[in-house]
Amino acid sequence: MVLIWVFIFQVLFNIFKVLEIRYTLHNQVRKLLANSVWINLVSLASTFYSIDALLKGNFIVIIFYIAGSVIGKYIGMRIEVNGRGESVSEYLY
Repeated sequence: MVLIWVFIFQVLFNIFKVLEIRYTLHNQVRKLLANSVWINLVSLASTFYSIDALLKGNFIVIIFYIAGSVIGKYIGMRIEVNGRGESVSEYLY
């Protein structure tokens, strides 16, 4: 069950990190500040469960940590901005 929590928290963390970049680009300060709270909460939970599992000798948690990061970034890049269908990648190229 811990592995699933690590995966979920990593997915959420990376989605929130991508949204942080978007809110910064669009100068949406209120959304950025609220998003920062969620980033910190999810980061704390992810770190707690990951370190706890590692200290207990469960090294498989690393796979779930990395997989959650990759999938979270992918999902975050696919979320629409301002309902216009723009993605972060449109600003980078």
